[in-house]
Amino acid sequence: MWFVDPNKVMSELLDGEAVIVDLASGRYHAAVGVAATVWEGILCGHSFEHIMDDVQRAHTGLPADAEHHVKEFIVRVVDSGLAIPSTELLSTSDTRSPIGVEPTPWVAPVLESHDDLADLMLIDPVHDVTDQGWPHAARQDP
Repeated sequence: MWFVDPNKVMSELLDGEAVIVDLASGRYHAAVGVAATVWEGILCGHSFEHIMDDVQRAHTGLPADAEHHVKEFIVRVVDSGLAIPSTELLSTSDTRSPIGVEPTPWVAPVLESHDDLADLMLIDPVHDVTDQGWPHAARQDP
């Protein structure tokens, strides 16, 4: 199981693609198809087994080494600082594919990472504020 700190990482699932933003670095990531399914499971705090159940339900044509690919993807997510391992089960909710949604073909999960907007995201005046919020900028040490 994993934990995603909502104060450090923000994400949204749109049409089978997860858009993930690392608020500390300004990097943004995309996870499509199988990767989006796995990200959703990570975000919900599901066990690896639950995530694999979701992948099997939501995607067709899984290869024999599908678990290996999913584990590699999760390692990449953790190495990117988007999630941290947790021994605590955060959710037992069911995120299985809705009835009527056709499964999509297996494509090995990939985390696409981009930093071309990092500078713009980090200069956002709301990014460095005190607990009082905007427009109270955090004090910069000399």
